[in-house]
Amino acid sequence: MQIAHQSATLMSRLFGMPMPVRSHVTRRFSATVRKGATTAIPFPPGRVTLHCRKGEAWITHDGDPRDVLLHADESYTADNPRRMTVHALKTDCFFDVQVEDAAGVVLQDPAH
Repeated sequence: MQIAHQSATLMSRLFGMPMPVRSHVTRRFSATVRKGATTAIPFPPGRVTLHCRKGEAWITHDGDPRDVLLHADESYTADNPRRMTVHALKTDCFFDVQVEDAAGVVLQDPAH
């Protein structure tokens, strides 16, 4: 992927071609937070949704006074582009994180 991106960047610079547009991408991964523990999720570009599969989670964002309490089988879509912290309350919390990159995002030149 890195080589393809560098190649596209080089073609853009040499021949004045527009940077390629990335199609819509959805990434998913699962995580566990042990009872009483807290984990931080750096906020990637795109829309982030947490799906609580088991347990209860307390979710906050840096600099945001709001708190979100998420129970099993509930989901939360973040509307704040800052780091998110997830704290498991009464039991271990099992959740899926879904990150949807915006469709039509133009790849950025790493030199700029």
